[in-house]
Amino acid sequence: MTSDDLELSYYESRQFDAEHIWQVRSHYLQFVEGASFLVELGSGRGEFLAKVAGGIDRVLGVDSEAAMVERARALGVDVVHDDALHWLESTDDRPDALVAAHLVEHLAVEDASRLFEGAARVLASGGVLVAVTPNPSCLSVLLQDFWSDPTHVRPYTLDLLQFLTRRAGLEVVDAGGNPLDVPGPPAHLPVDNVMTPWGAPSAAVEPEARRTQSRLKAGLTAGVTAGVDDEVARLRRAVELLVHDMHTLAGQINTIGHQAAEARDGVNRTLAHLYGPNEIYVVARQPA
Repeated sequence: MTSDDLELSYYESRQFDAEHIWQVRSHYLQFVEGASFLVELGSGRGEFLAKVAGGIDRVLGVDSEAAMVERARALGVDVVHDDALHWLESTDDRPDALVAAHLVEHLAVEDASRLFEGAARVLASGGVLVAVTPNPSCLSVLLQDFWSDPTHVRPYTLDLLQFLTRRAGLEVVDAGGNPLDVPGPPAHLPVDNVMTPWGAPSAAVEPEARRTQSRLKAGLTAGVTAGVDDEVARLRRAVELLVHDMHTLAGQINTIGHQAAEARDGVNRTLAHLYGPNEIYVVARQPA
């Protein structure tokens, strides 16, 4: 393995599924619909361009890794072997759509700024830029996936992406997390579908207690004489107190159940926030 095929080697070691990548990236098709000339910066193995080529007059990839370029060309994709920043700063092409999916995280801030400025330079009037990057607000991305890639430089938040985009003179028209790439919390965490809901025991406790009272009364009165009426009354009162205590306990159990349900909902909301979409994006337009 050489430095020129580092990223391709890493991708293949992770066995990234091309069909899954396409399904995730299909979220961005809505933003480039109607484009006649689309350029993907950091086009990688070319799967995205190969899929969209049939519906766009011209597609072009730009990638700095020779192994990636070779793989994309094998799919019939037109790819330029060049650094994305150099291409943006030197080309005479004027695409009306630019896609930079998982490119900016390979750049320091200074170069990321050049990326957006270069996009603003080459985009045709009214053209669209779609910039996609791993979501650093997702815990599994931040702690594991992001830093596993040996070619990543730093994460970019949604706020920073929008700042760099606007600073370059582009108009942000959409931004957020990709709803097609939300795997959720790890399976061992207690989310809704594996938690046992609390019941409402009060509906069953009191009738059962009353049945117990009736059975005790029947058993006591069956074999007693009139001389032990006071003892029966005392026992009846004890049973009534027991029923009352059980009813009170049932109410307390219900209260605890409601509190547990609220805690469970809070945990689920927290997990949904910590394990949100794997990637975030910004869509920007070149002012007409």
